[in-house]
Amino acid sequence: MSEGGGRMGWKQVVQNAPDEGEILVVEDERPVREALTKLVTRFGYQVRSAASAEEGDNWLASQTFDLVLLDIELPKMKGVEFLRWVLDRSPETAVIMMTGLDDPKLAIECLQNGARTYLVKPPDPEFLRLAIRDALAVRRILMERNDLREDSASSLPSL
Repeated sequence: MSEGGGRMGWKQVVQNAPDEGEILVVEDERPVREALTKLVTRFGYQVRSAASAEEGDNWLASQTFDLVLLDIELPKMKGVEFLRWVLDRSPETAVIMMTGLDDPKLAIECLQNGARTYLVKPPDPEFLRLAIRDALAVRRILMERNDLREDSASSLPSL
């Protein structure tokens, strides 16, 4: 419920998005990776970075991330393949795909595979900030929903 007892809308959900979180940047181009890491850190998030899917996999095996900023063109493994792998491993992780390719078919494939959004590089900093906030807000709703389902399942009497 929102303040005043009314129903909460999307605007309130996004306004109440977490203002902190763990974010993994997976980007093979060093200058882009460093710029994204610096920018997202300025937004107030804890950031780790990886230069490849393999390095990203190592980070994901060692800690939980709220969000992954994922380049589509990675060496050895395409970003869409890594997106599916991330969500199979950790379905509550939000993923934002980033690419230099303005390709609607690729964007649709990313969204159909669970990405929160698809951004063309270089993203406008304010748009990136808002996309991260939106992804974290939706992740929070997903986690609350999953927690409620677990709580209600555990409170059912056993037969």
